[in-house]
Amino acid sequence: MYKFLENVVALEKNLMQDVIEFEGVDQDMANMYAQDRNDVIKAKHLYNTCQVTELSKHIDYLDTSIREGVVIAFAKDLGDEWVLNNLGYQVCA
Repeated sequence: MYKFLENVVALEKNLMQDVIEFEGVDQDMANMYAQDRNDVIKAKHLYNTCQVTELSKHIDYLDTSIREGVVIAFAKDLGDEWVLNNLGYQVCA
């Protein structure tokens, strides 16, 4: 069942704003935010194509900060139980 990932999309949008903010000022930071955004885009794609096992693996290999952001965004969009059952992360309110 498809569900629009409002919070995942918002995370992607915020990371794009971070890329724009640092572009031309601090290229290393801009590149870091761009990579994080690409990781969010991939996570969204894996969910949208019903590749939940691959999504879980993808999230496991993310850097800590972006992993937490992605997990929390999925929890807000799909619920804590979905995240625990499908991604293996427990989100505490």
